[in-house]
Amino acid sequence: MNKKVLLAISVVVILALAGGGYYFWKIKTKKAVEAPKSAAEQATEDIQKTTSAVSSEVGKNIIPNATATAINPIQTDANPYNKTNPFSNSNLKVNPFQ
Repeated sequence: MNKKVLLAISVVVILALAGGGYYFWKIKTKKAVEAPKSAAEQATEDIQKTTSAVSSEVGKNIIPNATATAINPIQTDANPYNKTNPFSNSNLKVNPFQ
């Protein structure tokens, strides 16, 4: 046989094997994706869905409103000990330490 003919036949055979392998691989992966889930996998998914739904319901009213304005104690009363000084009272007539 001529070397060119033998080379052409071998190239065609290799391409046919590669195409068949690709087709078999695609069919196999498609079947794996479409395979039904086992009872344990289905139960796990159901539990995950239920827990996510419950946790979203539980946390709805716990988080405080982020749009509410916060009270800054430094702006309202810079020195809270001003109220405890007995000599700063306006009812006091004479300060004995002055």
